[in-house]
Amino acid sequence: MTSGYVFVPRFRYIISITNSQYAVVTFSEDHDFVDNEIVSFRVTPEFGMFEINNLQSKVLSHTNDTITVGIDTTFWTPFVYPTLATKYTPPVCVPSASGVRDNLYVPTVILEDCFDNVRT
Repeated sequence: MTSGYVFVPRFRYIISITNSQYAVVTFSEDHDFVDNEIVSFRVTPEFGMFEINNLQSKVLSHTNDTITVGIDTTFWTPFVYPTLATKYTPPVCVPSASGVRDNLYVPTVILEDCFDNVRT
């Protein structure tokens, strides 16, 4: 058997997003995201909460299968799964950057350690 490599953090499929001051995003499986990492969302209108599509946010906290992000979704359209008969693109969360380096003269989003190539 040959060993392969994967990039982490990997994108994850979203199964729910709360309507709250700090959105809690639940994934279909455990994830590799870490606190202070910048993530981005891809959510098509079939899932409601279209307002979050293409937004980026810092991960404020996480558990094995959730992240809490700094996006206020309180008054947005609720996140819902479409009917089975509907064709759709699954909603995902993707890594966007590893965070902000605040100690620079101009705070900068850094990508240098956004992805790690690890052996599977």
